[in-house]
Amino acid sequence: MIYLKNFMRNFLDKSKWKFLIFFSILWPGIINAIVNNDAGSLATYTIASATFGMASKFLIIPETFILAITQEIGVRIAIVTKKGLGDLIRERYGIGISLLIFVLYFIINQGVVTQNVSGLKTSLQIFNVNWQFFLILTCFFLIAFVIFFDYKKLQRLFLVMFLFYLSYIFSAILSKPNWFEVAKESFFWPTKINIFDLNFWFSRIAVLGTTVTAWGQFFIHSYIIDKKLDFRHLKYERLEVFVGAFLTNLFSWIMVIAVTYTLFIQNVKVNDGYSAALAIKPFAGEAAFLFFAIGLFFSSILGLTIIPLATAYVFAEIFGYEGSLDNSFSKGKIFYGFFIFQILIALLINLFPSISLFKLTLYVDFLNGAILPVIFYFLVKFSEDKEIMGSYVISRFSRILIRFSAIVISILVILIFFGKILKLV
Repeated sequence: MIYLKNFMRNFLDKSKWKFLIFFSILWPGIINAIVNNDAGSLATYTIASATFGMASKFLIIPETFILAITQEIGVRIAIVTKKGLGDLIRERYGIGISLLIFVLYFIINQGVVTQNVSGLKTSLQIFNVNWQFFLILTCFFLIAFVIFFDYKKLQRLFLVMFLFYLSYIFSAILSKPNWFEVAKESFFWPTKINIFDLNFWFSRIAVLGTTVTAWGQFFIHSYIIDKKLDFRHLKYERLEVFVGAFLTNLFSWIMVIAVTYTLFIQNVKVNDGYSAALAIKPFAGEAAFLFFAIGLFFSSILGLTIIPLATAYVFAEIFGYEGSLDNSFSKGKIFYGFFIFQILIALLINLFPSISLFKLTLYVDFLNGAILPVIFYFLVKFSEDKEIMGSYVISRFSRILIRFSAIVISILVILIFFGKILKLV
């Protein structure tokens, strides 16, 4: 009996220690999970699912595996090399290639930042307040918060924001979905749409691009380094990014359900979040309408915080500037300045009342999906290089999956591109 008591005490002490380690390193993968479903993502999911229903999340299971494995590769590379992805690209491929990657990355991310300011604007319009005043106030509050608080305080903000994602669950339940149909259309084979329609695959690549994001691949490296994680944390961080990948697609799946069983089944087409929220109201009621608007507001804030930070990290890495949330503003003027610059551009664009860049959301996220094969190339090249990774090279399964995914995405992008050209002609 005494032996059993001692065994249980030791087991619980070790479990408690492991639990504390896990929660001390928690966040890089979870933050990606939260922000992957930002306002721009919500707009893409809304437009895609209003047009193609649950088929817009067809292949959600392999998509989750791709997200989990690419994030795990990013964690592995960052912990082993202590360098960001931008640093490694510059060192191995030179400043020319780095600059080209950064310009493309910046253009896409600036589009996503603008989407998030547009989402914030839309949610304020739904709540029927003076949106210009509160939009400016919210943007400047976020800038001040990032500059004057370290990443630990930012993490607490993200945790609070994460709780508001529960509003999407209520919105989905209130839409009264057919759960058998939900599973069949998203997990097995879509029957409600023409799966050979290139427009469907255009929207599906956009959904992929807003789920497995280019910014997320760079961010995971930079944030791991900012948190100063090492080899002791690797197995816990792997678990954390897998949980994050699952949560990413769980919440995106829930968002798609809410739209499919309000707008898609009623054949209501939308071009922005504002019209989507208004269109949901008569089919699912006032509560679903409010839950949708609340989710949009907080997802906009999260995206507006993290995505410009991800771009600022890469800018600092490629051009050799200090880039850390632990640095004061005086030490990291370039880093924080670039963060502020992106938000101000997006804010100025969105202050025009007629601007609704949600209409461009599918094109921004399609471009995000289209460049994933390039990002995958660098991830595989670095993670399978024994000179860089030593005994921590990635598994054969991971290499095959990522390479196969890159080939499939590339083929679809080429087919869609030429399909669009031929239609124009």
